[in-house]
Amino acid sequence: MPRALLADDSPHAQRMGAEILSQQGYEVLGVTDGQEVLESLNRFAPDLVLADVAMPGLSGYDICRRIKADPSRRHVRVLLLAGAVDPLDPAQAAEAGADGVLQKPFEPSAVIQTIAGLMRSAPPGDGREGFEQAVQAVLDDQPIQREQVRAAVVLAVESALPRLLDELTEHVLQALRQTGR
Repeated sequence: MPRALLADDSPHAQRMGAEILSQQGYEVLGVTDGQEVLESLNRFAPDLVLADVAMPGLSGYDICRRIKADPSRRHVRVLLLAGAVDPLDPAQAAEAGADGVLQKPFEPSAVIQTIAGLMRSAPPGDGREGFEQAVQAVLDDQPIQREQVRAAVVLAVESALPRLLDELTEHVLQALRQTGR
């Protein structure tokens, strides 16, 4: 049975999230602050962590960074949750290495669809492992698997995205200046 660690200081979000995840076959552990997440990682060993971006102690961003920085946990999928009061910072979510984001209040179908996509497309380990495996397969003249190529593409896009966004922003600003706006 897959395991999900649900980190949110809202009792309503905890209940709703636990119900949705349980119905999808997950064993769910709910915690209310970032420190509890870190303490629970070893004993619960989740496959998926859903973390509110604004919690007491460590934020969802901090939790995600710590999980993704640990080689033994990089495979754990992290889905960041954000509410209207504490909006999501997409740049910070990307920098933290989040695998996905959901805005509260969320529909159960959106949660189910997002989680299913994350877990189905998740290569074992992080994208760098897949990239290294794809490179090694080419060097060894072996067939390359789809997951390895996908991991390499994800890594390349993630590393290039901030620069591409900056360039696109500059081009749009230049075009607007030329039109006198």
